[in-house]
Amino acid sequence: MSRQARARERLAALRARREAARARLARRRPARRRWPWLLLLLLPLLCLIPDCPPPPDEVATPEPTPEAPAPAGELPSEPVPVPRMDAIPRPAFRTPPPAPVPWVTALRLQVAARSPRLAECFVGATRPGKLRWSASVEPASGLPSDHSLEPLFQTDGLSRAERDCVLQVLSDPPYQLRHAGERATPSRVGMVLEF
Repeated sequence: MSRQARARERLAALRARREAARARLARRRPARRRWPWLLLLLLPLLCLIPDCPPPPDEVATPEPTPEAPAPAGELPSEPVPVPRMDAIPRPAFRTPPPAPVPWVTALRLQVAARSPRLAECFVGATRPGKLRWSASVEPASGLPSDHSLEPLFQTDGLSRAERDCVLQVLSDPPYQLRHAGERATPSRVGMVLEF
């Protein structure tokens, strides 16, 4: 027998096996499809089965019925006493005041040195005023962030140009602050600026 004849026989055998496997799967498929429908039909029937009574050995004793609440229109004859608890003496909790930030004085001096540049922001102002400036200052870099400018007393609000000018003067150049690296987060500082 030649190679081609053997290859044809093998191919025919493989095709026959494949057809037999397909036939087996085709016979099983309808049976598999019936199970979900059968389960869906059984679920409502299981819900209709009544609960069984307890066995006669274990007769349930009736629970005492609670007293009926008073009708909504009637108040109880006696007020319900509320128990009072005595105060528990506790020691006073005193927290030590935070240590002052050592570089605040240097920051105030450097802000005061910028007053000529700050005055240029208010050229043409009709009357003098006061602002409270607060910001978070990182001592290592000397850069302030999270600025807040609040007019005090009867000071007029700042225009957009005045606000941008003030924040630019207060932020640039960075402040030169000596620190020992004691705090890892920026400290919130504030001061009053007069113009």
